[in-house]
Amino acid sequence: MTRINIGTITLNYEERGEGPAFIFIPGLVGLHDAWSFQLDHFSKHYRCVTFDHRGTGKSDKPVFDGAYSTQTIADDVLKLMDKLQIEKAHIVGTSTGGCILQNIALDHPSRVRACIFNNTWVTADEFITRVALTRKRIALSYGAEEYVKVSSMFTSGANQFRHNLDAVMALEKKALESVGSVEILTARLDMMLAHNRQDEIHKINKPSFIVGTIDDATIPYYFAEDLHAAIPGSEMQLFEDGGHYSYRRYPKRWNDTIEKFLSSAEIKI
Repeated sequence: MTRINIGTITLNYEERGEGPAFIFIPGLVGLHDAWSFQLDHFSKHYRCVTFDHRGTGKSDKPVFDGAYSTQTIADDVLKLMDKLQIEKAHIVGTSTGGCILQNIALDHPSRVRACIFNNTWVTADEFITRVALTRKRIALSYGAEEYVKVSSMFTSGANQFRHNLDAVMALEKKALESVGSVEILTARLDMMLAHNRQDEIHKINKPSFIVGTIDDATIPYYFAEDLHAAIPGSEMQLFEDGGHYSYRRYPKRWNDTIEKFLSSAEIKI
């Protein structure tokens, strides 16, 4: 793990492996550690890069007005790519990271080889809004520590608490050690609710794979179906369970699925 100045901010990032570039964008929690199972696998054949979002982990935590939006973090990704001399890459974004990927794919398509949208959405509906506002009220009323603990329940889901508890608690521990202020947490939740590329999503023209999870209590699986219907030529996989962290609940299945997609996408690019 290394901190790198990308010109406007300093990000904490991790890089492993050699080969075609593959960038992993975390979700709202923002920690690069969430992709540990994927870096272990894909770094055998790809140059894998992931990072802590601004406002999370060991990256800078600005507090000025307008510091947080999915567009701003998309710009952070592009500047990180520039700094690492990556012209274009396969990119996966989970949850809020999928929204960030939408911005990159729509506004800077020349930087993208293939897209993987994991447990994400296009614009918040009433369900997502209620989940986000509940998390925001918890942060404002009870502080950052309780926010992190409740967020673990939403994102991991009951099955991961039952079957992957050590991994859940390890990620939660890292979140607690580096959590931002309540001001930052609430700004990032507002960022999530403000994202909306619904009228443009059909313009994505890169090979795209969409993953949803039936038991996701944070981002309902029907958003995966909506994305699949909107993005021409996209492929989709719905997992029966895995909560919001489909790629951590069954990493081998997830990795094998995405590896197969990338092998096929390489032929089309």
